[in-house]
Amino acid sequence: NQKDVREINKTLPEGVKVTKSFLSNEYFVINNIDGYKFKVPGVWNGIKEIEYTSEVTESGYTASSIDLEGAEGGSTVTVINKFIIKDSEVDLKNWAESFFKTFGLIGEFSGGKIGEFETVKTTEEKHLVGMYVIFFRKNQTIYRIINGSEEFIKEIILSGKW
Repeated sequence: NQKDVREINKTLPEGVKVTKSFLSNEYFVINNIDGYKFKVPGVWNGIKEIEYTSEVTESGYTASSIDLEGAEGGSTVTVINKFIIKDSEVDLKNWAESFFKTFGLIGEFSGGKIGEFETVKTTEEKHLVGMYVIFFRKNQTIYRIINGSEEFIKEIILSGKW
């Protein structure tokens, strides 16, 4: 049944869509505007809502965004931002800390690795009520994913083509 996907896609701009496998209950978000795609965590059983925001500039940062909510379960609200940076050699941790400071967010940052990507992660208690925030970089793009579950963020990153 593809009816749920057709309804969701009506609200999205051309170049961004949700697909569902015919053979399984797997859902994918394909963002051809920003050049990435990923599999939605299976326990969400699909997507309840999704919204795309094209490039917006605020406080010197330009980003596009996908905000989505899974259909079922906990920790389904997810935000994925894509930032284009001028210097592909910029230190990711310094960039993330500066970003948080600019927007009045508070977090203790630590480095790590998810798949092929070096990452910086934190939780933000003051404004994002303990949500996990993971930053990773590919070439001149920095991605930021926010979700209540670190495992769901890892699943999104590992299933994605960034």
